[in-house]
Amino acid sequence: MKANYICPHCRSFLNVGDRIIIAAKNKKNERGLLLLSMKLGDYEVMKHPSFNIEEGEKINMSCPSCNHDLKKRKVHENLYGIIMQDEEDKEMQILFSGTYGEKCTYRITDKDVESFGKDAGKYLDLDNLISMS
Repeated sequence: MKANYICPHCRSFLNVGDRIIIAAKNKKNERGLLLLSMKLGDYEVMKHPSFNIEEGEKINMSCPSCNHDLKKRKVHENLYGIIMQDEEDKEMQILFSGTYGEKCTYRITDKDVESFGKDAGKYLDLDNLISMS
């Protein structure tokens, strides 16, 4: 499926090629860019070797265009969200963990919630997720 990923605040496109670009800040307040796979459930992350993030570290993520925080506090303090737009321009919400190395992603439509990754059950009761997002 060919998709676009969009900032929920400024509506800028976040994907280039097959990567989603997210601005990040580590616990030492150092900033860098993360290149995430567009394929849901693929947790390969590319970053500059000098941008140090430890496995299990909570990071802050924002839009690289408008710098707006992508945190979804209303859903969970450690989840971040962007919009995925499919080939038919249908939009769905994508939520993902803010803990580096954690494998947790949710795709939310108006009728369905799909989870990806071994850590997906850690944050949310999937039965209640649609009403919380």
